[in-house]
Amino acid sequence: MPSVHAYFNKKNVLAAKDQAEGLRRGQAEGSRRGQVAAPVILMVSGGADSMALLHMAVTEPLDLGDGAGLSRIAKERLHVLHVNHLLRGEDADADQHFVQETCDSLGVPCTALRVDVAKFAQERDGNVEDVGRRVRYDAARELAQKLCTEQGVSRQKAKILTAHTADDRAETFMMNVMHGSGMSGLASIPRHRGLIYRPLLDYTHDQLKDWLKARTLDWHEDATNTDTHYLRAYMRHNVLPLLKARNPMLVQTVCKIADLMTDEDDYLEMKAARKLRQITLRKSESSLVLDALKLSSTDVVIARRVVRIVARQLIPEAWLEFKHVDAVLEAVAAGVGVANLPQNLEARVRLGTVTFSFTDAARSAVGAAAAFAARSAVSAAAAVTARSAVGAAAAVAGTAGAGGVAAASGEPAGTSPAAVTFGEHLAVPGMLELADGRVLSARILPVEHGFDVVSYATAHSQEWLGESVLLDARTCGVDPVHGGSLWVSGPEAGDTMQPLGMHGQSKKISDLLGEAGVPVESRSMMPIVRTNIRGHVVWVAGIRPDERVKCTQDTKQLLELNIYSGHKPFERSQ
Repeated sequence: MPSVHAYFNKKNVLAAKDQAEGLRRGQAEGSRRGQVAAPVILMVSGGADSMALLHMAVTEPLDLGDGAGLSRIAKERLHVLHVNHLLRGEDADADQHFVQETCDSLGVPCTALRVDVAKFAQERDGNVEDVGRRVRYDAARELAQKLCTEQGVSRQKAKILTAHTADDRAETFMMNVMHGSGMSGLASIPRHRGLIYRPLLDYTHDQLKDWLKARTLDWHEDATNTDTHYLRAYMRHNVLPLLKARNPMLVQTVCKIADLMTDEDDYLEMKAARKLRQITLRKSESSLVLDALKLSSTDVVIARRVVRIVARQLIPEAWLEFKHVDAVLEAVAAGVGVANLPQNLEARVRLGTVTFSFTDAARSAVGAAAAFAARSAVSAAAAVTARSAVGAAAAVAGTAGAGGVAAASGEPAGTSPAAVTFGEHLAVPGMLELADGRVLSARILPVEHGFDVVSYATAHSQEWLGESVLLDARTCGVDPVHGGSLWVSGPEAGDTMQPLGMHGQSKKISDLLGEAGVPVESRSMMPIVRTNIRGHVVWVAGIRPDERVKCTQDTKQLLELNIYSGHKPFERSQ
């Protein structure tokens, strides 16, 4: 956790640099020849917010919240995804036709999917809204994978843009208050997570409609947005107007609170993820065993989060109420007992351990979910209509063997990011989602003349407790101007490095992991960052960088590497 001085100094100094760099990148991107840029997928429903996103992406610079500031998106990178949920008959078909025609007029490729969301929800015994949201996000991720494969670029460089607004964020905040959500729920909709970016979170719905009207641009209204049987519509039309009457700045106030809660939540989530790694004894796809004694001695704020993280890892859709978490911790404190959790998950405490595992009923449910995923992929692929050469059916079906639509977990609440094969390039700048739910990110920062880079790098590492490091970009093999890539994989037999602080002495990585308290069962999943596939180690993520890439007074460009869990890091882009 950075100090107050470090946080605001970094925020103020880097914001201007990042914005200028973003504009430079946007200009340079449009002038490059023969260089393939990663796709930017716009999720467009046809409503006012998403149509504003489409037109803005074509005509104006956008701040994606990735640290690059305002920048133009090269038009050839844009690709629209429209998902017809088949819930509103002719109106839904009209929305699809409208989006496709608009894309044709703008010269932007469009992929349209027709998915029977109501049928999927019935098969899963799920909520139509939740299932629809998952289908949209999963389809976007799969389309990103397909386009990146076709263009020969890393999937991690792709961006998926949604049109969530400040109003959406305020509504989600209030809905989560009603549900009794903790800090994560009050953080509401994040600005950026994984491949998902939300550049319109600082706009209200009315502001976007005014923007469209001023340019005589059209949109379609979804009648279900006024149906107050849905909680969001009820909150939008019945609750928030009353509150805004007393406080006209309510939406802005709530969004500020959400930003603050995001900072707090990210920090506690990182702490809990670290604690979980330290106390994990065994882990498999269907169970996870923790050291109950160590969990019992953990601060209760962190312990609660550990329990929630474990539940999410075993069942991504699991929603633990406070009573469930307390039941687990009560058994842990007593040293014996069983806590029954949602979706037939249980926590059993005995002999100094707490074992989270499925009951027989839950295992059957997991099997049913897998079957649903396969059916979803087949059905969605069969129903694709594409107005471009992309071939969206292949985009959906191409990854069905790896889990189909439900395998790449969605962005909404109750889901987790899609995992990647352990052995991937980390683009610089860019990010990489790991199989254990954590995210690695990288970016380059300039060094001003006369700046004490060594002291700054040391203070940075101390403040972030090893979860973020500053290294010399050039010695890491990264081009200071154009970036590049690093290789991330698990440790290999005989791996050695020169840990920072050991003055060039070599050490086995297995010994380093042992000294750090990483359980033997978990060491194969520890991310090791290298200069390239066969290059030397740059960073054992979260533990120790290599002496050979440390910052010196001759360092001209900094390479910032972060590893974090759950959400984005603590506003490091600022």
